[in-house]
Parts: sequence; C-alpha cells; structure tokens
Amino acid sequence: SVCGFSITGHSLVTHSFGRVIMRNNWLWFMDLDGGSPYIFPVEPLAMNSFGGHMFSQITSFMDNPFYQHSHLSSIPGSLAIEGFNHIAKLAGAILFVLSSGSSVNIREISGSPHGSKTRSCTSFSQVKHITSSKQNFKKFCFSFRSQGDSRMPVIFGKISSFVSKLVFREAERLQSFSVLSLAAALVPPLDNISSKVLTAPLENSDVMVQRPCDVDHQGRAGLSFSDLNWRRHVIEPRTGIEFPMILHNILSGENNSNLCSEVLVGTGSRTMTIIKVKSLKIYAYGFYIQPSSVCEKLGQKYASFSADELNRCQEFYDDLLREDIGMTVRLVVSCNGMKINSVKDAFEKSLRARLVKANPNTDYHCLRAFGSCFTQDIPLPAGTTIHFRRTADGQLITEIGGDKVGAVQSKDLCKAFFSMYLGDGPVSEQTKEEIGRNVSNIIRSLVFKSFQIGFLVEVNGNFNYKDALTKSIIFLEAQRSGKLPSNNRVPWRGDSGLDDGKLANVDLVGGYYDAGDNVKYGLPMAFTITTLSWAALAYNKELKASGELENVHNAIRWGTDYFLKASSRRNRLYVQVGDPVLDHQCWMRPENMETPRTVLKIDENKAGTEIAAETSAAMAASSIVFRSFDRTYARRLLNKAKLLFQFAKSHKGTFDGECPFYCSYSGYNDELLWAATWLYMATKKEVYLKFIQEESISANVAEFSWDLKYAGAQILLTNSPYHQVYLSPGGAVHMRDGANTQYITGTALLFSVYSDILARHNQKVQCDNMQFDSTQIWAFGRQQMDYILGQNPEKRSYMVAFGSNSPKQAHHRGSSVPKLPSGSLVNCAMSFVQWYNTNSPNVNELTGAIVGGPDRYDNFDDKRWDSSKTEPCTYINSLAIGVLAKLANNPN
Repeated sequence: SVCGFSITGHSLVTHSFGRVIMRNNWLWFMDLDGGSPYIFPVEPLAMNSFGGHMFSQITSFMDNPFYQHSHLSSIPGSLAIEGFNHIAKLAGAILFVLSSGSSVNIREISGSPHGSKTRSCTSFSQVKHITSSKQNFKKFCFSFRSQGDSRMPVIFGKISSFVSKLVFREAERLQSFSVLSLAAALVPPLDNISSKVLTAPLENSDVMVQRPCDVDHQGRAGLSFSDLNWRRHVIEPRTGIEFPMILHNILSGENNSNLCSEVLVGTGSRTMTIIKVKSLKIYAYGFYIQPSSVCEKLGQKYASFSADELNRCQEFYDDLLREDIGMTVRLVVSCNGMKINSVKDAFEKSLRARLVKANPNTDYHCLRAFGSCFTQDIPLPAGTTIHFRRTADGQLITEIGGDKVGAVQSKDLCKAFFSMYLGDGPVSEQTKEEIGRNVSNIIRSLVFKSFQIGFLVEVNGNFNYKDALTKSIIFLEAQRSGKLPSNNRVPWRGDSGLDDGKLANVDLVGGYYDAGDNVKYGLPMAFTITTLSWAALAYNKELKASGELENVHNAIRWGTDYFLKASSRRNRLYVQVGDPVLDHQCWMRPENMETPRTVLKIDENKAGTEIAAETSAAMAASSIVFRSFDRTYARRLLNKAKLLFQFAKSHKGTFDGECPFYCSYSGYNDELLWAATWLYMATKKEVYLKFIQEESISANVAEFSWDLKYAGAQILLTNSPYHQVYLSPGGAVHMRDGANTQYITGTALLFSVYSDILARHNQKVQCDNMQFDSTQIWAFGRQQMDYILGQNPEKRSYMVAFGSNSPKQAHHRGSSVPKLPSGSLVNCAMSFVQWYNTNSPNVNELTGAIVGGPDRYDNFDDKRWDSSKTEPCTYINSLAIGVLAKLANNPN
C-alpha cells in the first residue's frame, strides 16, 4: 500500500484539509483551493517499492493529533490550507521522482495552480524544468506569511522539517535512483555560486563520454533552411548542452575553411551537489583545436604514436601547451545565479599557481589584465557562452555572449590557462584523455592524403567493385518482410510479418525493415526506393553490364508493391507497421517476433506531408524505371504518385508518430520539392515545373539523407550552391556520429551524378573562388566510396563480408539470432543475454550490409551494442549502388 490505501482498489479517501485521492491505480494530489491536480501512477511504486515507507509515514503524521491541532482546522482557507497544499505538491513531486526510474510510462502530470483541467507532460526533462524554474519555486517551497498568531509559523516549520527529514531518509535509502528534481522543492535559487565550485577538479562522475546525436527538437519541424546547421553538433550528456563540431575563428577574421576552423576534441561539465539531494549543473565546456596547426607543429613527431601511447606521454601535452597551436575553450553556463565575480575569482585562483609553474619570474601583470575583462555589468544567465581562445601569436582572447571583452598578449598566460585542461591536475582527467585521443587521430591524418583545398585527392583504391555491388544488393534482400520468393538468396531468412495490417483490416504484407529491428517505417523505406530508382536510371547501362539490373528492379518492385497496398485508399497512406518501443525491448528474429504489429496511418485528419511526398517521389521515380518494359505497372505507380503529391500539398503538416525514431527535423518542404522534381522528370508537365520554380532553394545545404532532400533536387536540377562540410582526418564526409556512412554514400552518389552532368556538357563548377572539373568532382566521390571499402585510417571495410577486417557484429536481430524451430517462444529479457550482449561474431552473415561506421575521428569499435557504429540501414546501401555500378565498369 501507498499512503495507507489499497493499490488495487478503487477507493476514495479524503482528509479534511489536503486531499490524497487514490482512483483507478492513480494518486491525485489535490489543491485544496480547487486548483489542478497532480496525477501519478501507483503501479511503478508498487512494483519497485519506491517511496512507500516515506508516504506511509506522512499518512501517519496526518492522522496523529498534531495534524488535528485546533490552529490548523479552525479557519478554512487559512494558512493551514496553504501549508498542506505545499505538502501535497511536495509529496507529488517526490512521488514523481521516485517513480520515474520504473519502466512504466507516466502519462499525465500537471502543476498549474489555475484551472481544473490537467495538462500533459510526457518527458522527465519537462517535469524537471517545471520543478526547477525560478517562477515555479513558490509552488514547491515552504514560505508562509505570518498573520496573527505567531505559533502558526512554528507549527509549519515543524511540518516542513518533518517532511524534509523523511525526504533525506528516503533519498539515502534509494541511493541508486535519481532524485535530482527533488531539490527544486527544497532549495531556493542560489544568488551566487562560489568560485570554489568553478575551480575544483571534477570528480569522475562529472564528465561522461560525449554523445553526438540528433536532439529531440519538438516543434521545430518547420525550421528555416538557414537553421539546418544546428544539427551538426555534439551533446554534453550531463547538461544536455550542444557544442558545434566546428568552431570558426570569427574573432581573427579567418575564412571559413576546415584548415582554419577549430574542431571539437573533448567535452565536460561541472556539477555540484546540494544537501545530498540536488545535483546542480553549473556549466559545460568544449575544447577545440586547430587541426592544421596541430599537424604542422606536432605531426612529424607524433604521427607514429597510438592514442594510448600519447595519453601516457606527458611530453605530448607539454608540447601542445608550448607550441603556438590555436585552441579554444567554449564554456556554456547552465544555471542561473552565476556571478561575473565568481568567474573572475575562479580563474585568477587557478591561474596564479599555474603562472608560477609556467614562468617563476612572472610579474602577474598579465593576470591583472585578464581579470579586468570581467566587469560588474556583464550578466551571466543560463545559456551564456564564454570563449577563451589562444591565437598563434600568443594572445588570450576572451569573448562573453558573442562580444569580445578583452585580449591579453602573454604566452605565459596562454600556457597557464590551457594547462587547466591539458596539464597536471586538470579540470577533468577523463576529458584530458579524450582530448589526447582525438588530437592523436587528427595527427594520424598526416599518413593519408585527404581532401584539401583544390580537391587534392589521392585515389589508390584497388577493390573488387563488382563484388561489392552484388553484396550490397543482397543486403537489401535480407531486409525483406513478407512472403519471400523462391529465388531468395539469403538462406537464413524466412517469411515474416504475414499478418501485417490485420489490426487495421488492410493487407500490409511486404516491404522492408529499415535497419536492425523489425519495424517497417514509411519515410526511410520510400527514400530507399527513390534513391534505388535513381541509381537504376542514372547507371542503367553499368548495372546491366554487371548483371545486376534485374536484381535492382526486383528490389525496387518489392518496395513499390508494398506502397501500392499502403496507399490503396484515396487520401490515406499507411506509414508504419510495428511498435518501435516494444520492438526494441526484445531481441528476436522477424520470423519469430511476437511484439504487436501496430499500424499507423496519415489521412485528412492526421497530417504527414513529408511521408506522403517522399512516397510520391519513390513511385514517380520507379515509374520511369518500369516504363520501358512494364508500362501498365508504371502507369499505376505514376497515377498513385500524382495523387499522393496532391494529398501532401492539400493536407500540410509534419507527422510525429514515428518520433523519436524518424522525426523529420527539416520539415516537409524538401520532400515536396523532391517529389515535384521526380514528377516533372516523369511527366514533363508545367504544373510541377512551376511548383519547383516557386519553391526556391534559398540556403546552403550540407547533406543528402532520408530526412533532407534539397541536395538531391539540386543535382537533378543542376544547381548546387557552395557549402562547406566537415571531413574526418581520414578524409570521410562527417555530419554526425550515428549511421554516418549514409552521408558518405549520399555524397558519393551526388558527386558521381554531378560529375557525369559536368562531363556531358563539358562544364566546370565554380565553388567559392575555385573551379573544378568533372574529373576532380568524381575523384572525391570515389574517395568516399573507397573509404567505406577499406581505404581509411583503420584499414578496414565497413561492408560486411567484403574486404579486410569487415564488421562481424552488426547490430541486427536477424543476423545475430540463430534460426529457431517454428513456433519457438522467445523470452524478451533473456534474448538480450543470449544474443545481444555476447561479444562474438553474428551467427548469420549479413552479406553486403554497410554499417553505421566510425566517428568523426575515424574510430570504430565492432561491438553489437554500439548501434551508432554497427547498425546497417537500407538507405545507406541504396545510395551506394549507383556509385558501385559505375566503379565496377570503370575502376580506373
């Protein structure tokens, strides 16, 4: 029981003041004055015994004679009611936190004191924000205005003390569970954070391995094109603060090239613990370094060292500090209450001792000049960015909130400042090691001739491109869902998903699983078919000469047959089969899956413009493919493409049902343009050309992917504006960690097709202030494909069963789970123990799968549980097939 009430019953229990209501397995903490309730599920508490002891004590306390004190019951609506309102809300906050560690989703929680309708808040971070924001502190703290009898504050003081003691006692008992939000109910905002917090070395728990990823930007689906670069970042996981991967040196007036820009090599954060309960996030920091400067100064000396050797070599860090290498520390304030004097005092204290070590004869003039940058009138609210940058000529430049506030010419000061991160007793040992490891990988790029100014590309690939092409298509066959054909070339695959669509009384058997799970997503599947069709059109002769054209046609048709089923009703498109949340809780083959095959659709009431438009593009492109040998089928596809395009235009809105798995962060305008382009290619009708002309491409676009199609449309329309992209030390295009090979194969396809267009018209392209011909463009595209096949710093192939040292532990259910007898039952919990967590090669070879690939420093670990590096996707391979066909027929 919780609070003395039966968990399974449906009883209603009220006290004369604060009401704690138990109804249908939910607890309602009611405002006595009629405000909104705080609603929490009881089930997670019952399952995990969270907080039951504490709340039973609170109930006992409320039942004792002290609770029924005359001073608390004599005046309805008095301070007594206000007091127990505070207790009820505090209890709700505590109960939420203690239940948040369970697997049960919390569906509703609200905290507004106005109105009676409850509001939904579905994420822990949102609730944490509600309970920690300054404006909500009045709802959660014990503050009373004394009126009349002076004994009232004393009584409430005892209540507050009693509840607080229970909180601490329960927090200590539940050491392994998060209670961070609890502090918002107990601690007022800090008016000033001591400088000691800023200078003390971080504990190991204060820094975590950085997690590059796409952030859940809810509500930002309609981003303007100029905002698209926000996705190229790394997230410091403890604070959630984003750091750009590339930091342009705007202060020095340098141009925006990769050679002059600084790249992120490490992140960390500073937190402090308050009253053993709240962990206050103070700031996060990113460490940036200039690659060309590092290679020039230290490349020859350390190129042969491994990352582990450099991390053990203090001379390496001493050289980083001693040489005139451009570097920057980007500090981002993550809490309110930080004062400029605290920052000043913190750095002065740390720098004073380090200055003496750097130069025993220093006169501290540089330190005084540095301190003068921090004036009293500079605010430091949460989100403030502070840059400390060392220039090659020995200046330490300070910038706060985008404004330059000072510059001190002193190499001693520069060395002392950056020794806080690279020297003895650093801010964080873990971040220092991370910096060393990543700088090591930058230096290793000297061994490879990577893409530099002027497209100086060395192409030495000597691969069997025909074999790679064949295997790449076989992987797509391994991703098939439904009743497999008799000529199935993947022996360990069988029929699956034969009841797909039954829950919606529609036939949705067939299609493709997108990656290593058993869900069928409409958006990436459509992009796979569109790009596969593009390859079949652009490299028809090459595929035919390789003997793979028919296999590519079959792969396209496997997808378009499914789309015809999914769009069988006008203004309705079925866009997903399977529950991704439940599917990801079980590691089983699609042939044996027992998770629900949930069906999601878009229609006139549920928008999904980006999926409808991408499916339209897929069917328009594929209609051109089939036109020469199956005109009836091609006509069906084209008619459906037209209807879907009209539906997408008429019912605009971004689909959110697939989030967080395939959220279209870029919105739907690119898919509409992409679809119109393919419809124009298929029909040559002016209506589509007019749409293309009116839907202008007004921004520099840096990627081509399942989510962002502008670059593809630009190639088809022979219009490609200049934009800079980041390259790894080994020369690979890198947009973000997590299936980054999709950007490599996408770049290879775009450069391949564009080079063909330039060659056909004997044209060159102007990019910034340089000209490039078709040979140079194609050389870079080929280099990207060769990187995947083995020409990279790791000297390994990222295609399964191809080349040297290829991946053995692809993050893929069907490949890693052995064939089971028909009717076998799989225990989901044990499935991860039996097949997911085993550090051994997959039992079934996932031939031709291109895995997610290395990080931005060319590091790769072949571990099944690292899905960002080892999970394959259909659209990675579909983007590669055209390029491989071209290489197979013209390897030189």
